[in-house]
Amino acid sequence: MDSRQLAYFRQIVESGSMSEAARVLGVAQPSLSQQTRNLEGYLGTELLTRTARGVVPTEAGQRLYEHACRIADLFEKAEAEVRAVASEPSGRVEFGLPASVSMALSIPLAETVRVEMPRVHFCATEAMSGHIKEWVKSGEIDLALLYDEDGIGDCASELILREDLWFYAAPDDWPFETPPGEPVPLAAVMALDLVLPSGRHGLRTLIDRVAKGARLEPRVVTEMDSLQQIKALVARGSGHTILSPASVHDLVEMGRLVGSQIIEPRMRRPVYLVRSARTRATTATRAIETYCRQVIADLVRRGIWQAEFPAGPE
Repeated sequence: MDSRQLAYFRQIVESGSMSEAARVLGVAQPSLSQQTRNLEGYLGTELLTRTARGVVPTEAGQRLYEHACRIADLFEKAEAEVRAVASEPSGRVEFGLPASVSMALSIPLAETVRVEMPRVHFCATEAMSGHIKEWVKSGEIDLALLYDEDGIGDCASELILREDLWFYAAPDDWPFETPPGEPVPLAAVMALDLVLPSGRHGLRTLIDRVAKGARLEPRVVTEMDSLQQIKALVARGSGHTILSPASVHDLVEMGRLVGSQIIEPRMRRPVYLVRSARTRATTATRAIETYCRQVIADLVRRGIWQAEFPAGPE
């Protein structure tokens, strides 16, 4: 039994007659009848019942017809997917981004994808890192940027850069004698009233870990798990915060926030590109990975994203 015999048999059932199926297939009717007899002999059962009005499948023939339809669909899908690999990228790609990354990356990346790959439906999902991690593990999203590799299961990951964390305050609430832009020591930052995320947030975990390593403790007066609310509160002069420059670039440009790099020690965190193990890598997902790196490199070059690449910009 081969694919041609199944295709012939499927057409006979759908046509309801040998003569009509032979016409559609472009083969001689005697040859088609012989193919059917060969198939029945091979399977050891009658597949068609001949009537005065044509042919109808037996119970066994109906089962074979259903399998033949599924096999034909698989052939068509295989051909379409293989051809798509060599053609213009297309399809939907889900990309998960933490809010601090999304502020800088989502818009330029979306614009790049729309211009360069118009047939790709790009979906950027902004959420807390913990949620994004679960979604990429389960295959609900295809790609993600995360700050750690812990608990990502079989997903592949790649360190793409290390970003600095800075101290930020409102311009009229700057607490240091040195001007904004001059590095400030971590000990001085920890002594100030800080607005930070709660312990459920990866950023807070990192800040607490670095502070503990320096035998310091942050003086947290307000906890908020909303990046926008933290920025708004600090811009009003109601405390200070520690964030990545990429996440506050909008308010810095507007003059509502000013900041300085933290030193002694320098506060940094890695950023990983993570690929779901549950979804298939496509031309579109691979292309978006490439454009993601290119857009990030441009943001770093322009000073919007204060970070360094592991082995230089790609």
